[in-house]
Amino acid sequence: MIKWINERFGTDFNEEQLINVKNFSLLWNIFENLVCGNRCNVNRLDERLNPIDFEIADFQESFEYFKERYTENGTTNARFEHLNFRNGDRKEFVKNVLLGNENVTSDIVLALTIIVYRYRNNLFHGLKNFMQIHEQEENFKNANQVIKSILTHF
Repeated sequence: MIKWINERFGTDFNEEQLINVKNFSLLWNIFENLVCGNRCNVNRLDERLNPIDFEIADFQESFEYFKERYTENGTTNARFEHLNFRNGDRKEFVKNVLLGNENVTSDIVLALTIIVYRYRNNLFHGLKNFMQIHEQEENFKNANQVIKSILTHF
């Protein structure tokens, strides 16, 4: 399929560049089924994740990655805006967590999960530029780690 995509769209993808994006699709399917009962939205995420006593160590590396990616000079950056938050996605909450204004583990996990949810929506609804999807490798690697850490509790 990668060969066909490359030929059809003039890209130069290889398997290694796309493995985390492909893994994300499968992991998200499992996540949405087990965690959200196939009805994922931010309120449902909060409802399902908030009661769980997560260990921050399981999320720390991804949290640091997303903080570095989406903040600079004490505020969020243009990349943060490209997450394309919708009404109800708690953009200000995620911003406050990334800026260190909220330090409770359950808030950090929810904020990370909201970022992952935005990746899901942006990927599956065509907002991510597929011609540059290989540049999203680290994003999806960290998103997969967040999902995996949550799934250990389900």
